[in-house]
Amino acid sequence: CEDCGGEEGLIRCLSCSGEHAWCPSCAIKAHQHNPFHNLQLWNGKFYQSTTLQDQGYIVYLGHGGCPCPHFRQ
Repeated sequence: CEDCGGEEGLIRCLSCSGEHAWCPSCAIKAHQHNPFHNLQLWNGKFYQSTTLQDQGYIVYLGHGGCPCPHFRQ
């Protein structure tokens, strides 16, 4: 991963300029304000379409994009 260097960079974005390779958590961080970018995941043979949601991203609509501080599971 070009951001953390800790995991393999398997995700690329066709919407961003330049060539990038992120792990899932860094792809989420890099795209949390661009949720409709065109992401692809390397499956070992070819790149296939993926979404931030597929990678575990949750869109929070209130509280400035953060989880509600009063929510309890």
